[in-house]
Amino acid sequence: MTRRTNDPISCARILKTMAFLVLALGAVFGGGCTPTPPPGNGNDNGNGNDNGGDAPVWREAFDTSETGVLSSVWGTGPSEIFAVGGTPEAGEVYRYGGTSWEAMEVPQVPLLVWVFGFRSDLVYAVGEQGGVIRFDGNTWTALDAGTDEDLWGIWGAAPDDLWIVGGNVGEGVPTLLHFDGQTFAPVPVPENDRGATSLFKVWGIGSKVFAVGENGLIIEWTDGAWVQVSAGANADDDFVSLWGTSETHIVAVGGRSSARIAVYDGANWQTELFSGTPGLNAVFMVDPAFAVVGGTNGYVGLFDPATRQLTDEVSFTNQCIHGIWGDGAGVFYGVGGRFTTPFAGIALVRR
Repeated sequence: MTRRTNDPISCARILKTMAFLVLALGAVFGGGCTPTPPPGNGNDNGNGNDNGGDAPVWREAFDTSETGVLSSVWGTGPSEIFAVGGTPEAGEVYRYGGTSWEAMEVPQVPLLVWVFGFRSDLVYAVGEQGGVIRFDGNTWTALDAGTDEDLWGIWGAAPDDLWIVGGNVGEGVPTLLHFDGQTFAPVPVPENDRGATSLFKVWGIGSKVFAVGENGLIIEWTDGAWVQVSAGANADDDFVSLWGTSETHIVAVGGRSSARIAVYDGANWQTELFSGTPGLNAVFMVDPAFAVVGGTNGYVGLFDPATRQLTDEVSFTNQCIHGIWGDGAGVFYGVGGRFTTPFAGIALVRR
């Protein structure tokens, strides 16, 4: 099987317009891995955010000058957060314990793309070439998923009910696995009318579980099987990630040259095209009134699902934002970087 040049999705496929199919995250960016701190007026508002008392701002979360690219962030709360990434040769994990970020020892696996867990002693990360690792509170252990396909996303309703999605972009059919905590089982993916070869993320809430992927593909787990669902005429480009707050408030983001945002109301998906806004890779919601989104060229913004309004923010980086997560206490983290040689990471925090 022919491998592509370094490929974890998100900023990924913009490279497709530059002649190589990437789902690799950011080859169009040439900036450094450390964002420039935002300007302030010396008025520290008590949380380390010198923003003059104005709206929250994005700033550097920790020094990434010696990390690989960072592709996903997840945690159990404000004092337990994991960020994953690395290089094609070696996955990397960084952990925040309430005071500082520290590198963790991990098994030899390729670049890690996504992280998800249930508690601080049960965390999973998946990545390129079928890489899966699990954290038990003390040690990361490699698991055999039974595939060498690239794995782009993981989510589960319970420790014995996890879904993993992926696929080698441009080759074959999407990869879909179910994990019961002990055994990985391949699950049939419905034939799709999008020519999609990869699924990029999976997420659910209540009785709803969706996976999104190439060329506007959305599939839903219903009545014990996966089925393709429509997201409207503007769902004509990759969906990269999704999140929500209830069965009637879910948002999926994507697009490569221009952003696409799809909103699910409990019955149907509707997709909006945002011409002039860079493609999106990341979304996180803790409030049904807004979603925090991120994408290529360092784009960050707030999206209102009710009004379909997208409000730009400033990230002070031109690198790809690939993953966003909120700690439930009003703080959001964004990670990403450059997914081509030399691989470089960024880690931002919004307070």
